[in-house]
Amino acid sequence: MIVVVPSLVAVLFLVSSVVVGRLADWQVARRAAVACASAATILAVALPWSGGFVPFSPSGRGSGPAFAVLPEGTARLVVVATCAAGLLVVAMSPLASHPPATLARILRLLAVSCGFVAVRHQAVAVVLWALSAWLVWAELRGHDEGRERLDRLFAVYHLPGVLLLGVGTVLSATGWRTAGGALVVIAIMTRFAVVPLHSWYPRFVERAPLGVVVVFATAPFGLLTQLDLPAPLARDLALLGGLTAVVAAVFGVVQTEARRALAFLTMSQTGLVMCGLGGSSEAVSGAVLTWEASALAVSGLAMTLAALEARRGTLSLRVPSGNFARTPRLAVAFLLCGLATVGFPLSLGFAGGHLLIHGSVTGSPAVWLALAGAVGVNGMTVMRCFFALFAGSRTHSGERDLVPLETYALTITIGALLVGGLFPLVP
Repeated sequence: MIVVVPSLVAVLFLVSSVVVGRLADWQVARRAAVACASAATILAVALPWSGGFVPFSPSGRGSGPAFAVLPEGTARLVVVATCAAGLLVVAMSPLASHPPATLARILRLLAVSCGFVAVRHQAVAVVLWALSAWLVWAELRGHDEGRERLDRLFAVYHLPGVLLLGVGTVLSATGWRTAGGALVVIAIMTRFAVVPLHSWYPRFVERAPLGVVVVFATAPFGLLTQLDLPAPLARDLALLGGLTAVVAAVFGVVQTEARRALAFLTMSQTGLVMCGLGGSSEAVSGAVLTWEASALAVSGLAMTLAALEARRGTLSLRVPSGNFARTPRLAVAFLLCGLATVGFPLSLGFAGGHLLIHGSVTGSPAVWLALAGAVGVNGMTVMRCFFALFAGSRTHSGERDLVPLETYALTITIGALLVGGLFPLVP
C-alpha cells in the first residue's frame, strides 16, 4: 500500500534537502530548513482534513497497488510526530556543528522516516533502513579525523544489522518465520541499542551532531508499527526491552557528562517502547503514545542540551555550574521536555506510560514493577541534569537565552506535549 500524505511530506523533505545543501550561507540554510519542516508539519496535520479521502486502488476491482491518504491504526500520527521533531531539530541545531550539508542529511533522514510509513512493503522497508544507516555513516565519515573511529564503530554494528534485516525479511517471506523473525529481532536490537547490542550508542551520542542523533533515532519507527513477529519472539523482544529500560536508567543516573546521561536516558525510553510493542494491545497503544511523546520530548531535551552546549562548551554534571536567572526560558524548556520524557502528569508521556505499564500488568507483575522503577530513575536523571546545568553558580559565562527561532520551535513542541496530555489520541 502507498500512503499519500507521508509520500508528499517525504518528497517535500527530499526537494528541500537539495536546496539547503547547495546554500553557502549557513544562516540562510537553517532558515530554509525551518521553513521546509514547518511546511511539512502543516501539510501532515492539515491535508487529511481537506477532503473525504478513503483507501482506493487504480482500478475499480482492487488490482494494482492500493492507496490511502493516511496510514491505518498505530502508525496514524507517526508522520506528524516525525515532522514536529524535525522542525525542532533544524530550528535548534547549532550552526558550528550543523553546516548546510549536515542539515541536508537531516532532511533526507526525515524523508526516510516518512518513507517507512508511506510505502507499506517489507522490501522497501529494508532499503530505507539501509539508506538511513548510510546517511548517518556518511555524516560521521565526513567530519574531522577525530570522528574517523566513530564511523568505523557505527559501520561494525549497522552493516551486519542491515544484512540481518534483509535476510530475515526474505526468510520470513518464504515461510521460515521463526528463523527470519529471530534475525529481524537482532537487527532491531542493534538499531535501537537494546542490551546487549548497545555499546555503539553512548559514543554515538557523545560525539555525533545531536541533530543527526535525534533524527536517526526516530527514523525506523514506522517499520515497527507493521512488524508481525511470532508470539515467542515478540515476548523475548519485550523482555529485552524491559531489561534495557532498567539497565540504561541505572547507568544514566550516575553519568558525569551530559551527553552520556542523554544517551542512557534515550536508551531507557527506547526500551520502554520495545517492551510495550511485544505486549498486549493496551501495552502496544501505550508504546505508540510513549514513542510519540519521546519523539517530541527527547528531541526537545536533546536540542536544548545542544543549544546550551553551543553557548557554554562541554557540559559536565560533576558539580552544579549553571545560572537559572540568566537563561530562564532555556532552563524551563529543558525541564518541561525532560519531565514530559519521563511521563510527568498532564503531558503526553504520562498517558503513554500509564497505558504501557497498565498493559504490562497482565503479563507479569515483575515486568510492570521494573518499568515503573525505570521511569522513576529516569526522572531522577532529568532532575539531576537540570540542577547541574541550570543552578549552583552566581557567575555567568555570557551565554544568551533562547533566540526567536528556538522559541518558536520549542513552543510548538511543548504545546503539543501538553495538549496531547490533556486530549491523548489513543491508537
